[in-house]
Amino acid sequence: MLRDETLKTIRSHAGLGEAVNDGVSDAIARGVGVEEALRDFLAAMQRLNIELNGQVPSSTIGEDNALLPSALVYAVGEVARMLREARRDADAWAVDTAWLALLAGDIDDVAGHVAEERAARG
Repeated sequence: MLRDETLKTIRSHAGLGEAVNDGVSDAIARGVGVEEALRDFLAAMQRLNIELNGQVPSSTIGEDNALLPSALVYAVGEVARMLREARRDADAWAVDTAWLALLAGDIDDVAGHVAEERAARG
């Protein structure tokens, strides 16, 4: 089940709702700290992964998830869009990869999956 705190964290990274000074949106605006903010965003995506797909997501393959709130879907898309506009295509790719892994529901470690996929890309 999606926790309100997780949704607020993800939305704050997108500069929506209660913004935080260390979110992706703020880091892009300041021009510094994007890598750290992206790590925090991916950690929030991992919390979301567990909330939606269970403690061991790979053990629940085939189960359908509940509908996702549009506020969540929009926030993730907005983070990726902001990164693309800031010409941080590799970071936008990381967000897209994390999001798709979470939606697939069979990845236990979102950040680890992104790192493995990034290494495979060269």
